[in-house]
Order: sequence, then C-alpha cells, then structure tokens
Amino acid sequence: MGNIQPRRLMTASGRSIVVRTALPEDADRVVAFVKEVAAEAPYLLTTEAEMAVTSEQQKQWLQQMIDGPGKLAIVAEQEGGIIGFLDFHNGNKQRTKHQGSFGMGVKKDFRGQGVGKALLAALLDWATEHPFIEKVCLEVVADNTNALRLYQTFGVAEEGVKKNAIKIDDKTYWDLIMMARFVK
Repeated sequence: MGNIQPRRLMTASGRSIVVRTALPEDADRVVAFVKEVAAEAPYLLTTEAEMAVTSEQQKQWLQQMIDGPGKLAIVAEQEGGIIGFLDFHNGNKQRTKHQGSFGMGVKKDFRGQGVGKALLAALLDWATEHPFIEKVCLEVVADNTNALRLYQTFGVAEEGVKKNAIKIDDKTYWDLIMMARFVK
C-alpha cells in the first residue's frame, strides 16, 4: 500500500513544508504542478507538450497508487500548494516486484531548499519498511549534477550509463545514468 505518515519540516530558507501521500483529491493540483515543472525543468524526460492527462485520469491514477502494492506517490506542500512530487512503481512481474523506479520533480523556486531531500528520504524510509521492496532505482540525465549529488548523498550508486538516451534535437543527445540503492 502506498501510504506514508505526513512529515513537517523546514526548507533551507525557513519555509514550513509537509511531505505526505498524494491523494485522489489532489488530482487537479498535481496536474497543474506537473505541467508547470515540465515547462521549467530542462532535465525531465517528458516535455510540457506531452502532458495530456486529465484531472479525472490523474484522480484514478492516484487512487491506484494508494491501492497498489509496491507503489507510492507523495507530494511536498507549502501553504497548500504542491512544490514537489515523487512517484515510485515496482516491477509488475513476480521476478521484478522486489525493485522499482522513481521520478521526482521540484518547483524551480524551491530547488536547493531540501524539498527533493525530504521526498527522497520519505521514499527510502517507506521502501525500507515495505515487506517486499529491496531495491530503489532511477535514471538521471548525466549533466544534472545537483540531482546526482543528492542521490549520492543518500547512498544511491551508479549502475551504468545509457549513451545518447535522450535526444534534445537533431544534434544534441544526453546520456542517462542508471542508479540504485538496496534498502534490504
């Protein structure tokens, strides 16, 4: 079950935030958040133009994240506004359900303030306590040094590189670094 206990903390700039489970009633705000972050975050794999999910689809998906074993969706909020989002999906086959991957985004004005750190800490605590999750994985653009530094701080290690995995335009490619941390 994809649920965490809410956590209250302070950002580096002294703002109070809450990290909690994303709920179906958050659907409209999650859709707006994802579209905003896609427009301002150069390292996301999904572009703003590809964000076509409706609020109703998002609501159903968030409910599936709560109900599904090995899945988690969490938000970071500041004064009722979503400033960060993380989702984790484990493998859907018997031989891969012990591991899964996550994606995360933080609003531009809150980057470098500890929001990503709070989201990642909540995920790793949940995964450590989860009965069958053993490994947490991710892929990150090789040039995203801030994200790499954050993941390494939490003991997430590089497992390999996908060369030219992201095509920005006809002449520009980015490598993806595959990373993981065993939680058991």
